[in-house]
Amino acid sequence: MVITTKVYVEHPDLALAHTIQSVRDVEIGVVSDAGTDPEHDAYFFWVEAPDFAAVEDALAADHTVTDFAAVVESETRRTYRVEYSDEALLVSPILTEVGGLTLDSYSHADGWLLRLQLDGHEALYALNERATELDVRLDVLELHQSAPAEDRTEYGLTESQAEALVAAYVRGYYDEPRETSLSELADTLGISETAVSGRLRRGAARLVESILVAEQP
Repeated sequence: MVITTKVYVEHPDLALAHTIQSVRDVEIGVVSDAGTDPEHDAYFFWVEAPDFAAVEDALAADHTVTDFAAVVESETRRTYRVEYSDEALLVSPILTEVGGLTLDSYSHADGWLLRLQLDGHEALYALNERATELDVRLDVLELHQSAPAEDRTEYGLTESQAEALVAAYVRGYYDEPRETSLSELADTLGISETAVSGRLRRGAARLVESILVAEQP
């Protein structure tokens, strides 16, 4: 099942966060089909603003930016090539961890408005957990499902939850002492540790609800 969602993310170290907060009458977006400059690890953004001098002052003071340059210019819109500093917190690696894809990125309020494509609700749960770990505010604003819900087992588990639970059991994750680690399970299943942890936790909760709670008088 593929889902498309629109989320708002905010953190003082997100890329260009300082610039977004410094020039409120400016719109910024990622040039999604430009890729990156592999030699300098640079990214490209379009900017619509009434005063580009203010934009460039903000970029120069932005702790997430080490260098920038205008590469395409018009009266009200410019495209900038931007190199990030080591202090920049990027959402794209987090999305890669959970198997997600960014469709659109726009500045909004004090952060970014993102339209994402994710492989099911598990990926969204994992994304939210990673955001919480990094103290990134993540608000889900829209959620659209583009395919039927994932098939469930007899006990209401999703196939991915059942797969994770069985793999953990077979490889001795529940043994004392443990014979495998969360990291090794993640490698086996081809997903992130956060995703494995979420599947095990939600799968166990579903089993308790379906078997033990349901049997209570």
